[in-house]
Parts: sequence; structure tokens; C-alpha cells
Amino acid sequence: MSAAKPIDGRPRYLQVCDALVAMIREGSVAIGDMLPTELELCEQFDISRHTAREALRRVEAMGLVERRRGSGTRVKAKFAPVVYNQFVDSLEGLLQYGKATRLVIQQSEIKPVPERLVDELGTAAGTRIPHLTGIRFQRDQDPPLALCYVELWVPAATPEQVESLLDLRRSERALYDLLDFMHLSRVSQTLSADAMDADTAKILGAETGGPALVVIRRYYDLTERLILLTISIHPKDRFCYTTELTAYKRR
Repeated sequence: MSAAKPIDGRPRYLQVCDALVAMIREGSVAIGDMLPTELELCEQFDISRHTAREALRRVEAMGLVERRRGSGTRVKAKFAPVVYNQFVDSLEGLLQYGKATRLVIQQSEIKPVPERLVDELGTAAGTRIPHLTGIRFQRDQDPPLALCYVELWVPAATPEQVESLLDLRRSERALYDLLDFMHLSRVSQTLSADAMDADTAKILGAETGGPALVVIRRYYDLTERLILLTISIHPKDRFCYTTELTAYKRR
């Protein structure tokens, strides 16, 4: 088995993890077969043993393989069975989420800002701005897995953007254009736990009252203006969020 060395700006273990996932999904390594050992990965990708071990650990966390000491790493699935694991260590990593999943907008309208979001949006209650709702699905899943219900508020849209956002044929494209990496300065996010309400549970096919992960993200443009607020509600068994903190290295 051979694999080209991946080259991009991310940590090497993430690059190797992606390469291994691609091997599995493309069928280069079949279900039941063994992945390369740590030493073989070191040779194939010119990496350290630690990097190889971390790459394998991340593939395991996705539910694609099982690892047993002394027996190696065996492929058990081509796609993650249920949980979507989002690893984020940068703004670029967060925006990769949109490529691994797909947001399907189901409703778009001009709606008054509710009292509960006045502070978040920095507008007066009742101010009418574009409001969209939809479902985010995991790509490469058959049948498609509904990861979360998403509510989106767009407080600073131009008239042209509003027109596109309100057209369901163009709303998804308009959102991606709005979140062009070159136009963003930062993204702030808050994670909290809640109970799944009946309406959201019905949409996602989840348990009413069951545990849910709520993720609120605030997207700011280069002038530090809030351009988008999203509220995503995930059933507890369909999403795993991972961040990595590294120590500051003194010179």
C-alpha cells in the first residue's frame, strides 16, 4: 500500500489522519483489513512515532477503526456510524466544517429579533433582520445523517444579500459567500448543554427531552462587525467537538 505525502498548513497528524480516512473510504483498505502500523506510517509519511500514533488515535475516535494492543488497527467501518467529530485548532479548521457537512436551508424570512437575542445581536428587540433555519447533514452518509438543527440571524446584510438570502434557491450560496474566509476576522463560539425540545427532536428524529449540545457562533468581519449569528442544536450522540491547546513556547 502506498500513499502520497499530504502537504498543507495543518499539523502533520491531521494530514495523515485525512490520508488514512481517504484510504478507507476509497476502498484502498477494506473493512476487516489492517491499517499500516505506526512504524509503516513513519516510513510512508516521513513522520515521528508520536505523530503516527496521534493520527491513528483520531481515526479511531471517528469510529472507523478499532485498535488493540499487540494486534494493530483494524478497519471496522467506511463512515462514522453516528457521531460527527469536529476537530478545531484554528479558524481555518472551523470553516472546514462546512466542507465536511452540508447545511440545507428550509426556511428564510425577515423576522423581528426576539428579546432573548438582543444582547447577542446588538439590536433592539423587534428589529427585523434576515432569519434562516435549516438542517446540517453529514456528507458521505447513506442515508444522510441529520447532525443538527440550525438557526441563523444576519444582522448586517446588504439589500443585495437580503434578496439572495430570502431566495431558497440561492440562500445557501449567499451564506457561503458571506463567510468567505478573506472577509472574516474572527469567530466566537459558546457551547452549552440543554434538553431537546419537542419540535427540534421531531425534525432531527431525536428523543424529546434528551440531552443536547447547543453551539452559538458569532462571525465578525474585518471591521469587527457581527455579520452572522448561528445557533446549532445537536443530539448528544451525533456530535463530538474537539479543540487543541498548545503551550506557548518561550524563545
